Amino acid sequence: MSTEGAEAFKAFEAEGWTAQAGTYGGLLGAITSRLAESLLDAAGVRSDWRLLDVATGPGYVAERAAARGASVVGIDLAEGMLELARQRLDGVELLRADAEELPFDDTSFDAVTGGFVINHLPDPQRALAEAARVLVSGGQLAFSVWDHPERMRVIGVVSDAIEMAGAARGRAVPPGGPDPYRFADEGEFGALLEGVGLVGVAVNTVELTHRVAGTEDLLQGLLGSSVRTAAALRAQDAVARRRTLTALERTVEPYRGSRGALELPVAAKLASGAKP
Repeated sequence: MSTEGAEAFKAFEAEGWTAQAGTYGGLLGAITSRLAESLLDAAGVRSDWRLLDVATGPGYVAERAAARGASVVGIDLAEGMLELARQRLDGVELLRADAEELPFDDTSFDAVTGGFVINHLPDPQRALAEAARVLVSGGQLAFSVWDHPERMRVIGVVSDAIEMAGAARGRAVPPGGPDPYRFADEGEFGALLEGVGLVGVAVNTVELTHRVAGTEDLLQGLLGSSVRTAAALRAQDAVARRRTLTALERTVEPYRGSRGALELPVAAKLASGAKP
């Protein structure tokens, strides 16, 4: 991706996540919050450690880390997310910063975490190199991404419905953005960490089930807690939206419980490693 294209995509993401800050917790935020402890466990975060939480969002990971007694700095590009985090958290330093260009000295942190951020970055290799740079020797890093949509069904059933409806995604998303599922491949994810010199690299799958009241709640939840998927949905005209909703009723059917609620499988990949 060109420098110009990368900056345009970052601006699109920052604006999108700022707009979603108030509604993020309604769906995807509720899920990422449930996965925060797994991310901290993978990074080995404990009392008296200094932690950098990349793309902290509302501060779910930062909050749990502070509860463990860690000293936490959270960064994000989206001002709206940072404002929300400031409202929610006390005792956590929060800064606007780019994951690909961290404003910290070498060996500043005992651990670095990044929940569901790598799949949004134009240059993930640079971001991981920066994360490794700011780690102390022996420090640990853990990042997470969503698994492929056939396993992460909260997003997958909607993506499937858009495709089934033949609804074009149009130009709602700037061209040339990163592949959102590149690092759902364990080999790719592990190689990313090994490529910046980390050792003891492990990639694990974390699974859970998330309950959503119904189809309309799922659709509205993604409209309020995603950026690329929400942009694609909002770009549809009225006819395409109706086709998508009809298709969604079909794609969610295998997950509908006896009382009509949806029990949707969630899967994420969690990669960790240490700095020699």
